[in-house]
Amino acid sequence: MLFTHKSGGGANAASAPFQESFQIRKSPLFRKYFLWLSALILLITTLIGAVLIGIAGTRYKKQELQNLYGNAKNVAGLAGDLLSVAGGGDYLADYENALYIVCYTIMSFSENSECDIFMVNTEGDVMLCKELLDLGSEYVQDQTCTIHSEIKISQEQLEKIRTGEQTAYMGTLSDTDKNTLAIAAAPVYIDGSAHTLSSYVFVSKDTSGLFQDTLSIIRRQFCIYAVLSLALSFAIIYIIIRRFAMPLQDILYATRMYAKGDFSYRITERRGNDEMHELTKAFNSMANDLSAIENSRRNFVANVSHELKTPMTTIGGFIDGILDGTIPPSEHKKYLGIVSDEVRRLSRLISSMLNMSKIEAGELTPSYTRFSLSEMIVRTFLSFEQIISQKNITVTGLDELENLTVPADPDMINQVIYNIIDNAVKFTPQDGTISVSCKKEFEKAVMRVRNYGIGIANDDLKLVFDRFYKVDKSRSLNTKSVGLGLYICKNIIELHNGRIYATSEDGKYTEFTIELPLRQD
Repeated sequence: MLFTHKSGGGANAASAPFQESFQIRKSPLFRKYFLWLSALILLITTLIGAVLIGIAGTRYKKQELQNLYGNAKNVAGLAGDLLSVAGGGDYLADYENALYIVCYTIMSFSENSECDIFMVNTEGDVMLCKELLDLGSEYVQDQTCTIHSEIKISQEQLEKIRTGEQTAYMGTLSDTDKNTLAIAAAPVYIDGSAHTLSSYVFVSKDTSGLFQDTLSIIRRQFCIYAVLSLALSFAIIYIIIRRFAMPLQDILYATRMYAKGDFSYRITERRGNDEMHELTKAFNSMANDLSAIENSRRNFVANVSHELKTPMTTIGGFIDGILDGTIPPSEHKKYLGIVSDEVRRLSRLISSMLNMSKIEAGELTPSYTRFSLSEMIVRTFLSFEQIISQKNITVTGLDELENLTVPADPDMINQVIYNIIDNAVKFTPQDGTISVSCKKEFEKAVMRVRNYGIGIANDDLKLVFDRFYKVDKSRSLNTKSVGLGLYICKNIIELHNGRIYATSEDGKYTEFTIELPLRQD
């Protein structure tokens, strides 16, 4: 499913795959990245195809020119040998017979290589070609080949051939020829001497049609493979971007739900160790925190409403009773004392809320001075003497406190100690015991307060310092708390570069530990 919900699925679960696919296709992010990557791959494939086809065509032309030059060299070598022997007169009768054999050789090479081979003299005129073997041919008139008679090789070109500067090239045979041919040429030397230049052998071939056919085959094959590769690439891109976009769609939908105040949705976490997995994991963690904060906020509003309403009702009722005479004058002092307690309770509540606001705004700044931590602990316990006596609580360890002075804000630390001792007294049963210690450990003043009461469950222990959190949801033991005391204590101790934590064993004891540095950095 695209989204997970705490409730069941039903018909919505059955249609989830369709909805998921539909939402992905509608995603602007999905469309943008799919089109961009597809266009990029198409462009790269086209460029690679053009380059490869160009390289293939160039290499084909180069190979064809090398083959033509090989034929030109072979024919020139045979012609040079034959003309050398004819010049000596030992083997062939005369020079004409040698030319006839050369002409026959030219014809054989021409037919085998499917190209036009001919010899030109040092003036650049054609002197031998295969057509001259058949004097009755329509192309031969007065022992002249009408096909090659128009060819005139320039002296500049002949010089380049003789020096080896240009032996194979694409061009025309003469200035009047308009067809571009593949041409190769080699000089013919008599007696094997470079000083005895007899003539030149030219090999030409019209490769335009052949080049086009070859390139067409290459293009056709490339297009087939390119289409298959592109189809596979687009499918892979679709799957990858879809997998990339689905969590984002999930997050977007969940964000909209959270904006409406519905924190029940959770994103389906993807398997793997990539950033998207970490993002969805962190997002779900954030959603859990938001849900917890929202629940705490609602509880806080309910608690504050109750805490404000109860004393205000009490105060109003007693004041009205005094004013209208319902409460006799002899009872005024008693009920005014209750009103005074309720006013102080309201004052503490408002002070806690103001401190919380200052903490969250970063405006709570300690005013450092050195004072005796052990004396503050003793004075704070004395302020609880009445309730300790009423519950018959035994306090141990006060006579063993080390006299330690710490650099801190006395008012803030007194608030922390008061809150910790208040909790210990509040949650210690009748005839119970509270133990306290204060000693130096590793250049720190360490205070521990343990009450042997109901304890705190492990699930609650890690949350006791969160704002608005109350261990006792039923209010049976904690009717005057809104869950801000320990949250404020934790922030005050951390402002002093100290540490506060709690340990407990459910049903046996709870111990709060405060660590404060003995030196101010």
